[in-house]
Amino acid sequence: MITLNTVSIIVPCYNNQDTIIETLESILQQTHQNIELIVVNDGSKDYSKNVIEDFISKNTNEKIIFIDQENQGPSKARNNGAKIATGMYLVFIDADDLINPNYIAKCLVVYEKNNTLNIVYSEVELFDAEKGKWELDEFKLPHFLFYNCIPIFAMIKTSVFNELGGFDEHLSFTEDWELWIRIVKDYGGVYKIPEILFYYRKRLNKSSLSDNMDINSNAEKSRAYIYYKHYEFYSNYKMDLISLYYCYDNLKHFQKYKGKYYSIWYKKLFYGLKKYIRK
Repeated sequence: MITLNTVSIIVPCYNNQDTIIETLESILQQTHQNIELIVVNDGSKDYSKNVIEDFISKNTNEKIIFIDQENQGPSKARNNGAKIATGMYLVFIDADDLINPNYIAKCLVVYEKNNTLNIVYSEVELFDAEKGKWELDEFKLPHFLFYNCIPIFAMIKTSVFNELGGFDEHLSFTEDWELWIRIVKDYGGVYKIPEILFYYRKRLNKSSLSDNMDINSNAEKSRAYIYYKHYEFYSNYKMDLISLYYCYDNLKHFQKYKGKYYSIWYKKLFYGLKKYIRK
């Protein structure tokens, strides 16, 4: 049963024994007190389970739900957490990041002012291996269909999440982007709070998920999967394969994307199409 004004915060954990306590503490320090915290240990091979259980035993006054499962990947871990969530809103936070004490409260204020919104998030600051503001691109279609500018920690409506079926469990990379695309396509309503209220860890050992994505072939496959899954939506913005081919080949409409997005996920789409057309 959904509980009004409750926010369910879901934290998937995989081998985060050194950082998850700091993450959980930042969540419990929220000024908005009506929070349901769901921690999902996704088959960690380190001592994450013990660390989480110890933390829960020391915070018995807090509403913390613990799920311990075999490793099933981040999409499945988040979905499993969402299945038991009772909050009106959902927030997914990775087990090495931090949120400002006012993040939840300020997101709720935005929703109260405009209930037509469906994705609310904030500016981000990097810490650990890198420091400074994370310069997120402004949300704008069709730019957003090339590159995700909405981080995983966005607050969304539980009802919308459930209606759309949650995260696509075929994906282990960019699964948040694919979910945002579905929300934008079917519901719309995106707002970024112009204030740093979230802190994203860039690890010194380069083990952050985003550090590994670009060197992992699965990242490219994930982006291609998203493109084909939402091909009709991309086509609505003149991004069907034929249009992309001619824009890329002539470098007219794509000139503004060339520097930043050249050599990423859609490159192989172009190359494959060029070979096919020129045979």
